[in-house]
Amino acid sequence: MGCQYDFFRLETEAGGYSLMGGVGIVLTGHQEIIRARAAEGWRYCGWIPVKQRSEGYITQVDLVFEKPEAEA
Repeated sequence: MGCQYDFFRLETEAGGYSLMGGVGIVLTGHQEIIRARAAEGWRYCGWIPVKQRSEGYITQVDLVFEKPEAEA
């Protein structure tokens, strides 16, 4: 039996301060999304960086969810 996958794209925001000085990057809303998807039967299995600035900051990520495929 295989799995089906779904992706949820999130934008990061500039905020706070990094340890090396300057502005840090903050991801918000991810916990609520993971809990909501779990209630729908999806399992969180990781994240993929989708968009990155030339300075190295990741500005978009996809949260990856999976669940077993329904049997026919």
